[in-house]
Amino acid sequence: MNITITGNLGSGKSSVAKILKERGYEYSSTGNIFRQLAMENGLSVEEFNKKVNEAASRGDHSVDKMIDDTTTKIGEERDNVVFDSRLAWYFAPKSFKVFIITDIDEASRRVFHDSLRTNSESYESQEACKKALINRQKLETVRYQEIYHIDYYDMNNYNLVIDSTYAAPVEIAQEILDKMAAYQNGDFEKMMELNPKSIKFTEGADLNLLDSDMVEVLEKDGNFILSAGRSKLEAILANNGRFVTVRVSRSEFGGEDSFMNFTNMVK
Repeated sequence: MNITITGNLGSGKSSVAKILKERGYEYSSTGNIFRQLAMENGLSVEEFNKKVNEAASRGDHSVDKMIDDTTTKIGEERDNVVFDSRLAWYFAPKSFKVFIITDIDEASRRVFHDSLRTNSESYESQEACKKALINRQKLETVRYQEIYHIDYYDMNNYNLVIDSTYAAPVEIAQEILDKMAAYQNGDFEKMMELNPKSIKFTEGADLNLLDSDMVEVLEKDGNFILSAGRSKLEAILANNGRFVTVRVSRSEFGGEDSFMNFTNMVK
């Protein structure tokens, strides 16, 4: 079965996809396809990107279509491919669809300190990087809605939404493989897993309401606040558990520092 991996900027999705490549999956990256097209046109990636953006501003999305058609073709003709791509979940629908989420502060820290990005991305501070990432998400959301009429940040598009804020890429990769096996066995259709450390406790909360077999969270401005299942969460924290399955009981998306959209995962 193919795996499509996307996620927040700075979530580590490319690192996870490359680990899955080491586990025997064929690796397909939109970035690699884009670089190949740039070479075929005799341009650097930066020059080609500028040309593509100028064409897109005139309504010409021919390069997007070439990339999308290539993804669709690979998804239909090959098996055991891991796609590292923003929209592969859409163009390779017969796949295990994964979205990796990350706290915006951690994401901006990673991107700001990632020396591999310095040739194309440069920020004066981590705060400037954070603002740039949030703005880029907003621009991507608008772009994909205009071109494809889809919401890339609608978590309901994915089979597994998983938190990488406190987890290493190798841990995320293994969890994806484990959950894909469960998915193939028919054990679930959609699931969200957070790292227990990502869930905040609210002082003064009604503990009776927090006693539940299911960990439930309220998402607000990219933060997860416990709304049910306190005893279960505390037990997982005590055992140093890396992931906990959660249900989003309510979402208040749209604040100044929002970095994700869970509106359609409300149960």
